[in-house]
Amino acid sequence: MKMYFLRHGKTVNNATGAVTGQIDSPLNREGIEQAQKTLSEIENDFDEIYSSDLLRCKQTSEILNQKLNLEIKFDVRLRERDFGALAGKKFSEMDTTGEMKEKDKNQKYDYRPYGGESVEDVTQRVFAFIEYIQNNSKEKKILVVTSGGIIRLLHNILHEEVHEVIHNSSVHEFEFPDKF
Repeated sequence: MKMYFLRHGKTVNNATGAVTGQIDSPLNREGIEQAQKTLSEIENDFDEIYSSDLLRCKQTSEILNQKLNLEIKFDVRLRERDFGALAGKKFSEMDTTGEMKEKDKNQKYDYRPYGGESVEDVTQRVFAFIEYIQNNSKEKKILVVTSGGIIRLLHNILHEEVHEVIHNSSVHEFEFPDKF
């Protein structure tokens, strides 16, 4: 099954370089403009749109929906990974050795000691969402608005690719096997 994942537009936290995680950071002016540019470029042939319930994703999906005119289905399983107490900080503030950033980049992170999630936690909830879609919307063209960490995880798992940066408002196409 093929699905299209779109990263939200740029946020206030993205602009400062802070790790956002599940902080509800709104789109900044540039992020709104990015979402509007994607709106002008995106095909109008999607059957369903799903979005993380975090504000930046809600705002992006609402901008896109000006063209799509679909019911936006918000789902907590699409949230960015939880960094726990590290959310809102820059990697340079929380990781003087660079070890944590390297683990994050290579999808080997574990933020549970800080009250957050591990890569296994995030993988389980994202693939629970995908399984739900496979069981309920198999013949439909699906757009999913989420965060960069979720898209990086999917590239890593499905293509064994390391993506250090996922650009704001970029669209990523993934083919999911029928069963995992």
